Amino acid sequence: GNDNSLQEDFKKAVQDAYNQAYQCAEYLNDGSYRLEDSSGKELKIYRNFESIYPFCVISDHYPALSFQARQFLTYQSTKIIKNPFIMDVFLLDVMTEMLQSPLHFLSYVNRRVEYTERIISNHELTILSYHLKKNLWIDSDISMIQLGDDICADLDLAMLTRRNGAPGIETPEGILTKYKDTTYGQLIAEIDRLDDPATIDLGFMLLSLSGETIEQINEGIDQLCKLHKADGKHHDLTLGIDQGKTGLTIHCNRDKANVAGPRLENHCEKRKYALKADTWFGLCLDPVSRKIKFGLELKFGWVQSDEMDKATKDLPKPQNLKNCGRVNFSTKRRNGKKIGRNDPCPCGSQKKYKKCCLV
Repeated sequence: GNDNSLQEDFKKAVQDAYNQAYQCAEYLNDGSYRLEDSSGKELKIYRNFESIYPFCVISDHYPALSFQARQFLTYQSTKIIKNPFIMDVFLLDVMTEMLQSPLHFLSYVNRRVEYTERIISNHELTILSYHLKKNLWIDSDISMIQLGDDICADLDLAMLTRRNGAPGIETPEGILTKYKDTTYGQLIAEIDRLDDPATIDLGFMLLSLSGETIEQINEGIDQLCKLHKADGKHHDLTLGIDQGKTGLTIHCNRDKANVAGPRLENHCEKRKYALKADTWFGLCLDPVSRKIKFGLELKFGWVQSDEMDKATKDLPKPQNLKNCGRVNFSTKRRNGKKIGRNDPCPCGSQKKYKKCCLV
């Protein structure tokens, strides 16, 4: 009960470890420091990190860890070095057991540290259990949420089933089970297998979406594939996400990459410019297998351009997943004006319509 003793113990167990983690994170991205092994040989590693997550892992069960971390821990963060994730080794064990996909694991870590000051619970396992059920997400207009310990019951039972063979299900019903066999679930699984930064960032974005939005994406891709099956042509869908801060354009065709790639990039550039979005994602799918052909991510600041103003003047508004109930494919029309066979293709490829999207 001695406050000074508690703070001193916390400093030794957590604060000192965090200070070391933050210092190491600074060194990783600072080219003026050399990284050497025990023999003095310099380590040549990739050092241009976009995000670094300091973990502080306690080796013993520490019931008051979550509370004391909120009360005593002094930390800082930058655009690259994120808030610390304080946990005991038992939580890390469960996290790696349940979130075996790197994409699911990192997506959870990203959101958990983002909500450091906005979520209260007696134990981190409760927050993880909530995520597995509901997909951890706090709207921007909510300042704080508190989670009760009873939320963790399903996760406790799942771990008993996995480790001790107790009767029950091994994975709690929720984000890991609900969409596993849907088009969305297949996309996440495929992104996890790809070694592509653009599609990995897209995976993070997709995993942060609400259940309603996921249903709309499933419906949208189903419709694109049906349209292609009916006419054999290229079809696309553009979705505004997070109130226009980002978006996704899905192209569905069997064109070669040297044709589909420039077309998708041009389309995404226009969409990003029109909405003044921070980022924009593009995804090209094979309409038969529904597998990812390639993906792209545009991430750069918005700069006014007379040329882009002209190019985006007649763009139809994208679907807004925050508000719409169903995907509406009428957005392919452009002010009711019919596109002539010899007119420039509206996708921006600089080709005639008859030799591009009409084919």
